[in-house]
Amino acid sequence: MKILFASQNKNKHLEMSDLFLEHSKTHELVMANKDLNVIEDKETIDENAKKKALEYFEFFKMPVISDDSGLFIEALNGAPGVYSARYAGESSTHEQNIEKVLELLKNENNRNAKFQTVLCFYDGSEFLYSHGVLEGSITYQPRGSNGFGYDPIFEVRNSTLAEMSRDEKSEISHRKNASVNMIELLNEI
Repeated sequence: MKILFASQNKNKHLEMSDLFLEHSKTHELVMANKDLNVIEDKETIDENAKKKALEYFEFFKMPVISDDSGLFIEALNGAPGVYSARYAGESSTHEQNIEKVLELLKNENNRNAKFQTVLCFYDGSEFLYSHGVLEGSITYQPRGSNGFGYDPIFEVRNSTLAEMSRDEKSEISHRKNASVNMIELLNEI
């Protein structure tokens, strides 16, 4: 079954497509040929993922998987959370978001954080959700040039995600955990 990935983020699509190729024999993830620019105005990543799935399904009329992810930092009471992509402002860059996080944490010893991803499948009649979490900590300065988003300041096992190869990152990724869980759910229907 072909399933539309409700995002124009090529990095996410590549990561997710690889996971579907590796773990699913019957499902293929395809990228949308148009970005619907769904406004993520909900209070949780689950609600945002559901909203995206509904809007993409209504437009494309095919089964959809949408995602929403967030960085949740203990010392910031879970921020940036649902606002991760626009933490430094509506049109902020990854670098500006990173700068804001590092500035807010500059005098903070507790640097515990986690990435969370939710995937939402919708086929016009049924919603399925899967979640993935990656625990880590926030560094004091960016390191590495791979990846995207907060990867240069998110450390796991003494390396930032941006210092890891794509394969290394995919092996531990919150998106991988959510994808594998989703593939298992899809195999049951």
